[in-house]
Amino acid sequence: LIVDGRPLVGNRTGIGTHAAEIIARLDLDPPPIIASQAVIHDRTGIENASFVVDRFPFGVAWQQMRLGAIAVREEADVLWGPHGTLPWTLRKPSVITIHDLTSITIPGHHRLKTVFSFNTFITRSLEQATRIAAVSRTTAGELARGFGIPHGRIEIVPNGVSDYFSAAELEEDRALLPSGLSSQSYILYVGTLEPRKGVDDLLQAWESLPLTEKPRLVLAGDPGWKNSATRSRAEAWVERRELMMTGFVDRPTLRALYRHAAVFIYPSHYEGFGLPPLEAMACGAPVVASRGGAIPEVVGDAALTVSPGDVSGLRAAILNILQDAGLRESLIERGRARAAQFSWTSSAALMKELILDAARLGGIRKD
Repeated sequence: LIVDGRPLVGNRTGIGTHAAEIIARLDLDPPPIIASQAVIHDRTGIENASFVVDRFPFGVAWQQMRLGAIAVREEADVLWGPHGTLPWTLRKPSVITIHDLTSITIPGHHRLKTVFSFNTFITRSLEQATRIAAVSRTTAGELARGFGIPHGRIEIVPNGVSDYFSAAELEEDRALLPSGLSSQSYILYVGTLEPRKGVDDLLQAWESLPLTEKPRLVLAGDPGWKNSATRSRAEAWVERRELMMTGFVDRPTLRALYRHAAVFIYPSHYEGFGLPPLEAMACGAPVVASRGGAIPEVVGDAALTVSPGDVSGLRAAILNILQDAGLRESLIERGRARAAQFSWTSSAALMKELILDAARLGGIRKD
């Protein structure tokens, strides 16, 4: 197996986490080869894989111009594209994973390079792929409706929750929290600061909480894009020490943030899955989430949910959890049970079957 390693370059966010967690559990002989256009510095959990670094300045151009040749050179049986697209001229059996179709449905919420790299190649890639994985029933349904792909050709391979994210606190846990948080109540958001994520809605809801002393708001994640107005608004509160923007945080810090949050908020307008709410649940945080895309499918009845963009509903849900201890404990208990239903081991087993199936089919599409 050769893997398009572009999602693993840089900070490991949603697609990178999906790729790494599955690669770590694939149990293939020989182990997968991860090819990328730049060095993958974070190799946590994927140390047993082989790495091919073929330096190239532009990831999309590298995929189209170089990845297929690397697959031939390395005598790969199958290529896995966790980003959802394939090299145009690929002549190998392949599996692709589709996380969402938002670059098509809401292109204004993405960088131009994302829209170009996905939208230009997705139709061809779906036609080429021997097997197709979708991370949720929601995404599978969109593929069927938007591209006419038979449901039988799509396998649901969901995200999972690593055992690393648990509610058990270590003695040094609070010491990992950013300075000033260890003795403070706080509301947590984890994700990139970008238009689709609903951070402006969260800011509005938090600012309007009718509390004498409202919990501090913590925004944890990469800076993102199209967020200058959001950042300016947030930075005004940062100066007053009522809001914290941590930037991207490592796993130990992220786990500590989840474990000690008074409430975890995920106000995203649309997600093809939505992994942070599950990780927060596994760590014992009560969750408020939007009903955008596949989020209800993921959180079930273990979170309070509101319509995307509903600021007053978001504010009410936050207040309910802060002021109702019984509700809080119920959400924590249900959240732990819900998160336990999503296993990376199970997802990797499904992906392994798709890869082996693609190898057996030898590039013949399975309809």
